[in-house]
Amino acid sequence: MDIDNLLQRNILGGQEYEPLFPEVSCDKTNLGNGSTFDTVRMIKEMVVKYNHQTKEVAKQLQQETLKETCDKIYWFLYNHIQYKADGVEQMLRSPACAFKQRAEGVDCKTYSIFASSLLANMGIRHYIRQIKQPNFRPDLYTHVYVIVPLNQETGDIKQGYFIIDGTTSTNREPIYIMAHDTEVNLPHYGLNAPKSKTNPKGFAKKSPTVAKKNANLPVFLGIGAFFGFLFLKEN
Repeated sequence: MDIDNLLQRNILGGQEYEPLFPEVSCDKTNLGNGSTFDTVRMIKEMVVKYNHQTKEVAKQLQQETLKETCDKIYWFLYNHIQYKADGVEQMLRSPACAFKQRAEGVDCKTYSIFASSLLANMGIRHYIRQIKQPNFRPDLYTHVYVIVPLNQETGDIKQGYFIIDGTTSTNREPIYIMAHDTEVNLPHYGLNAPKSKTNPKGFAKKSPTVAKKNANLPVFLGIGAFFGFLFLKEN
Protein backbone atom coordinates (compact mmCIF):
# COMPACT_ATOMS: atom_id res chain seq x y z
CA MET A 1 0.00 0.00 0.00
CA ASP A 2 1.40 3.40 -1.05
CA ILE A 3 0.48 5.57 1.90
CA ASP A 4 1.65 8.74 0.15
CA ASN A 5 -0.81 8.29 -2.73
CA LEU A 6 -3.52 7.38 -0.25
CA LEU A 7 -3.11 10.48 1.93
CA GLN A 8 -1.91 13.15 -0.48
CA ARG A 9 -4.32 15.91 -1.44
CA ASN A 10 -4.59 19.03 -3.58
CA ILE A 11 -3.44 21.88 -1.38
CA LEU A 12 -4.25 25.58 -1.48
CA GLY A 13 -1.59 28.13 -2.37
CA GLY A 14 -1.46 29.76 1.05
CA GLN A 15 0.56 32.77 -0.10
CA GLU A 16 -1.53 35.04 2.13
CA TYR A 17 -0.08 33.28 5.18
CA GLU A 18 3.57 33.50 4.17
CA PRO A 19 4.18 36.95 5.76
CA LEU A 20 2.99 35.54 9.10
CA PHE A 21 5.95 33.15 9.39
CA PRO A 22 9.61 34.02 9.98
CA GLU A 23 12.17 33.26 7.29
CA VAL A 24 13.95 29.94 7.89
CA SER A 25 16.49 27.89 5.94
CA CYS A 26 15.26 24.42 7.03
CA ASP A 27 18.82 23.29 7.70
CA LYS A 28 18.98 19.73 9.00
CA THR A 29 20.17 19.06 12.57
CA ASN A 30 20.88 15.58 13.94
CA LEU A 31 18.75 15.12 17.06
CA GLY A 32 20.01 11.59 17.75
CA ASN A 33 18.42 8.15 17.73
CA GLY A 34 15.69 6.79 19.97
CA SER A 35 12.35 5.07 20.42
CA THR A 36 8.94 6.48 19.59
CA PHE A 37 8.81 7.83 23.15
CA ASP A 38 12.00 9.75 22.39
CA THR A 39 10.29 11.03 19.25
CA VAL A 40 7.34 12.36 21.25
CA ARG A 41 9.74 13.97 23.71
CA MET A 42 11.49 15.68 20.80
CA ILE A 43 8.14 16.79 19.37
CA LYS A 44 7.36 18.46 22.68
CA GLU A 45 10.80 20.10 22.72
CA MET A 46 10.23 21.40 19.19
CA VAL A 47 6.92 22.93 20.28
CA VAL A 48 8.53 24.64 23.26
CA LYS A 49 11.36 25.97 21.11
CA TYR A 50 9.48 27.00 17.97
CA ASN A 51 5.87 27.73 18.93
CA HIS A 52 6.59 31.45 18.57
CA GLN A 53 6.70 30.91 14.79
CA THR A 54 2.91 30.42 14.79
CA LYS A 55 2.04 33.38 17.00
CA GLU A 56 0.61 35.51 14.18
CA VAL A 57 -1.20 32.78 12.25
CA ALA A 58 -2.73 31.51 15.52
CA LYS A 59 -4.52 34.86 15.87
CA GLN A 60 -6.22 34.29 12.52
CA LEU A 61 -7.17 30.67 13.17
CA GLN A 62 -8.59 30.96 16.69
CA GLN A 63 -12.39 30.87 16.74
CA GLU A 64 -15.09 31.55 19.33
CA THR A 65 -15.50 27.95 20.53
CA LEU A 66 -13.05 25.15 21.24
CA LYS A 67 -14.58 22.91 18.57
CA GLU A 68 -14.52 25.63 15.94
CA THR A 69 -10.89 26.36 16.76
CA CYS A 70 -9.85 22.70 16.48
CA ASP A 71 -11.76 22.38 13.20
CA LYS A 72 -10.07 25.52 11.85
CA ILE A 73 -6.59 24.26 12.76
CA TYR A 74 -7.33 20.94 11.07
CA TRP A 75 -8.66 22.76 7.99
CA PHE A 76 -5.51 24.86 7.80
CA LEU A 77 -3.13 21.91 8.13
CA TYR A 78 -4.98 19.56 5.80
CA ASN A 79 -5.56 22.10 3.04
CA HIS A 80 -2.24 23.94 3.11
CA ILE A 81 0.42 21.30 3.86
CA GLN A 82 0.95 18.20 1.72
CA TYR A 83 1.43 14.75 3.24
CA LYS A 84 4.57 12.70 2.68
CA ALA A 85 5.66 9.79 4.86
CA ASP A 86 9.17 9.94 6.29
CA GLY A 87 11.64 7.32 5.16
CA VAL A 88 14.48 6.01 7.29
CA GLU A 89 15.26 9.53 8.48
CA GLN A 90 12.62 10.95 10.80
CA MET A 91 12.03 14.64 10.03
CA LEU A 92 10.80 16.97 12.76
CA ARG A 93 10.14 20.31 11.07
CA SER A 94 9.48 23.58 12.82
CA PRO A 95 6.17 25.21 11.81
CA ALA A 96 7.92 27.81 9.65
CA CYS A 97 9.94 25.11 7.90
CA ALA A 98 6.83 22.96 7.41
CA PHE A 99 5.00 25.84 5.78
CA LYS A 100 7.99 26.67 3.61
CA GLN A 101 8.15 23.04 2.42
CA ARG A 102 4.37 22.56 2.36
CA ALA A 103 4.32 21.47 -1.28
CA GLU A 104 6.98 18.79 -0.65
CA GLY A 105 5.00 17.25 2.19
CA VAL A 106 5.39 16.37 5.87
CA ASP A 107 4.23 13.45 8.00
CA CYS A 108 2.23 13.03 11.20
CA LYS A 109 5.04 14.17 13.51
CA THR A 110 5.35 17.57 11.86
CA TYR A 111 1.57 17.99 11.65
CA SER A 112 1.52 17.39 15.41
CA ILE A 113 4.29 19.93 16.04
CA PHE A 114 2.40 22.50 13.99
CA ALA A 115 -0.98 21.87 15.65
CA SER A 116 0.55 21.84 19.12
CA SER A 117 2.39 25.11 18.46
CA LEU A 118 -0.84 26.80 17.38
CA LEU A 119 -2.70 25.52 20.45
CA ALA A 120 0.13 26.65 22.72
CA ASN A 121 -0.16 30.18 21.38
CA MET A 122 -3.91 30.06 21.91
CA GLY A 123 -3.49 28.91 25.50
CA ILE A 124 -5.39 25.68 24.82
CA ARG A 125 -4.57 22.58 26.83
CA HIS A 126 -3.72 19.52 24.72
CA TYR A 127 -1.81 16.25 24.41
CA ILE A 128 0.34 14.45 21.87
CA ARG A 129 -1.14 10.97 21.42
CA GLN A 130 0.86 8.08 19.98
CA ILE A 131 -0.95 4.88 19.07
CA LYS A 132 -0.47 1.26 18.08
CA GLN A 133 -2.71 0.28 15.17
CA PRO A 134 -4.13 -3.25 14.76
CA ASN A 135 -3.57 -3.52 11.01
CA PHE A 136 -0.14 -1.94 10.74
CA ARG A 137 2.78 -3.25 12.81
CA PRO A 138 0.67 -3.62 15.97
CA ASP A 139 3.76 -4.17 18.12
CA LEU A 140 4.92 -0.58 17.53
CA TYR A 141 3.60 2.94 18.01
CA THR A 142 3.22 4.05 14.40
CA HIS A 143 1.13 7.22 14.44
CA VAL A 144 0.88 10.48 16.39
CA TYR A 145 -1.68 13.28 16.47
CA VAL A 146 -3.06 15.90 18.85
CA ILE A 147 -6.03 15.57 21.19
CA VAL A 148 -7.72 18.50 22.94
CA PRO A 149 -9.74 17.78 26.12
CA LEU A 150 -13.23 19.24 26.31
CA ASN A 151 -12.61 20.05 29.96
CA GLN A 152 -9.85 22.61 29.68
CA GLU A 153 -9.77 23.20 33.42
CA THR A 154 -8.90 19.64 34.47
CA GLY A 155 -7.55 18.30 31.19
CA ASP A 156 -9.42 15.05 31.84
CA ILE A 157 -9.73 13.28 28.49
CA LYS A 158 -12.23 10.82 29.99
CA GLN A 159 -14.78 13.63 29.68
CA GLY A 160 -14.21 13.76 25.93
CA TYR A 161 -11.80 15.38 23.51
CA PHE A 162 -11.37 16.71 19.98
CA ILE A 163 -8.64 15.45 17.69
CA ILE A 164 -6.45 17.28 15.19
CA ASP A 165 -4.87 14.92 12.67
CA GLY A 166 -3.69 16.65 9.52
CA THR A 167 -2.90 13.36 7.79
CA THR A 168 -6.49 12.25 7.12
CA SER A 169 -9.32 13.69 5.03
CA THR A 170 -11.89 13.03 7.77
CA ASN A 171 -10.08 14.09 10.97
CA ARG A 172 -11.51 11.04 12.69
CA GLU A 173 -9.56 9.12 15.26
CA PRO A 174 -8.00 5.92 13.88
CA ILE A 175 -8.74 2.54 15.44
CA TYR A 176 -6.01 1.71 17.92
CA ILE A 177 -5.14 -1.05 20.36
CA MET A 178 -2.97 1.06 22.64
CA ALA A 179 -2.45 4.78 23.20
CA HIS A 180 -0.05 6.90 25.19
CA ASP A 181 -0.66 10.61 25.82
CA THR A 182 1.87 13.32 26.63
CA GLU A 183 0.64 16.73 27.73
CA VAL A 184 2.41 19.70 26.22
CA ASN A 185 3.20 22.32 28.84
CA LEU A 186 5.23 25.42 28.12
CA PRO A 187 7.79 26.48 30.74
CA HIS A 188 6.82 29.25 33.15
CA TYR A 189 9.18 31.67 34.87
CA GLY A 190 8.71 33.77 37.99
CA LEU A 191 10.45 37.13 38.07
CA ASN A 192 11.57 38.43 41.47
CA ALA A 193 14.73 39.09 43.45
CA PRO A 194 15.65 40.76 46.78
CA LYS A 195 16.60 44.40 46.46
CA SER A 196 20.34 44.85 46.32
CA LYS A 197 21.89 46.54 49.37
CA THR A 198 24.82 47.83 47.35
CA ASN A 199 24.64 51.00 45.32
CA PRO A 200 23.43 50.23 41.77
CA LYS A 201 26.14 50.87 39.23
CA GLY A 202 25.74 54.17 37.43
CA PHE A 203 23.81 55.95 40.21
CA ALA A 204 25.62 58.56 42.30
CA LYS A 205 25.26 58.39 46.04
CA LYS A 206 23.21 61.19 47.51
CA SER A 207 25.31 63.53 49.66
CA PRO A 208 24.13 64.16 53.23
CA THR A 209 22.36 67.49 53.61
CA VAL A 210 22.22 67.71 57.39
CA ALA A 211 25.18 69.64 58.81
CA LYS A 212 26.88 68.80 62.07
CA LYS A 213 25.92 70.72 65.16
CA ASN A 214 27.28 74.31 65.12
CA ALA A 215 29.04 73.64 61.82
CA ASN A 216 27.65 76.88 60.36
CA LEU A 217 28.23 79.02 63.49
CA PRO A 218 31.40 80.77 62.19
CA VAL A 219 29.56 81.70 58.98
CA PHE A 220 26.63 83.22 60.82
CA LEU A 221 29.01 85.13 63.15
CA GLY A 222 30.95 86.49 60.18
CA ILE A 223 27.79 87.66 58.40
CA GLY A 224 26.54 89.27 61.62
CA ALA A 225 29.81 91.13 62.13
CA PHE A 226 29.76 92.38 58.53
CA PHE A 227 26.22 93.78 58.78
CA GLY A 228 27.09 95.21 62.21
CA PHE A 229 30.08 97.03 60.70
CA LEU A 230 27.90 98.52 57.94
CA PHE A 231 25.31 99.61 60.48
CA LEU A 232 27.95 101.37 62.63
CA LYS A 233 29.53 103.02 59.55
CA GLU A 234 26.21 104.53 58.44
CA ASN A 235 25.66 105.98 61.87
